[in-house]
Amino acid sequence: MKILVLGAGAIGGYFGARLVQAGADVQFLVRERRCAQLRDRGLVVKSPMGDFTVPAKTVLREQIESPADLLLLTCKAYDLDTAIDAIGPAMGPSTHVLPLLNGLAHLDTLRSAFGAARVAAGSVGIPATLTADGDVLQLGAFHRISFGVLPGTSVDVLPKLQALRDFFAATPVTVELAEDMMLGLWEKFVGLATLAAMTCLMRSSAGDILRTDEGAALMAEAFDVCDRAARAAGHAPRAAAMVPFKSMLTDRASPMMASMLRDLEGGGRTEGEHIVGDMLARARAAGIDPGPLRHAWVHLQAAENRRQREAR
Repeated sequence: MKILVLGAGAIGGYFGARLVQAGADVQFLVRERRCAQLRDRGLVVKSPMGDFTVPAKTVLREQIESPADLLLLTCKAYDLDTAIDAIGPAMGPSTHVLPLLNGLAHLDTLRSAFGAARVAAGSVGIPATLTADGDVLQLGAFHRISFGVLPGTSVDVLPKLQALRDFFAATPVTVELAEDMMLGLWEKFVGLATLAAMTCLMRSSAGDILRTDEGAALMAEAFDVCDRAARAAGHAPRAAAMVPFKSMLTDRASPMMASMLRDLEGGGRTEGEHIVGDMLARARAAGIDPGPLRHAWVHLQAAENRRQREAR
């Protein structure tokens, strides 16, 4: 199975490197600067489970000569249109796309571009970043990936996903071939939208927020909005799946903050529209008062307006 990973940043680089480590046939679709880094240094991963380096086969968009069997999409949501254009030459009649983006809005975009039959879905959980030297730095001890079919995905994707599961099973990564991937996406969406909305709005970690007079109540209110939106969509989160999120969102010592906050404070673009804005819109469409999500979305929009104004 020929796997093409779009990008070799923190997510694509980490999970792609693990696949290479397991012996999978992986190629990374990258830009010229990243191509040069990988050629000179290899794909370097620094992990609590042990550092390692793997050779990275790279390709530029104009060099793609044949379609991939499975294409892992690891871009930021705001780069999705550019990513769709980049992977076009690698899309054949039997190629499947496996996006590892947060949220849900990207699914309709990909289905529109390639057809529902060619789109599966996945979700990852890992605290990671890319260093200035181009090394993938895993910031915490957990690293998990789940993936599965969606309504409308063609059944011929299953052998590919099973093979992908087997490759990851040969590495330290926790892997799941999900029976209900849409439910899994909604469960993460609920937890992430709450964390992103509150930590970006307050510019602080979950614990910092919870140690204020009204922080715990606001955090609970934001979570309730997201949970009710999922239930209204027919994907009621499972209690067991929400335990890690609830623990993180109620721990007064928690240092956790959404990566979106790091992007925001760094003056860069964020996935606010794809996560907080989209969750707010889905809650409103279901007749649910968006509560703190409304303030968080204004905060993110205002920050983006300022970023664009100052860039001009």
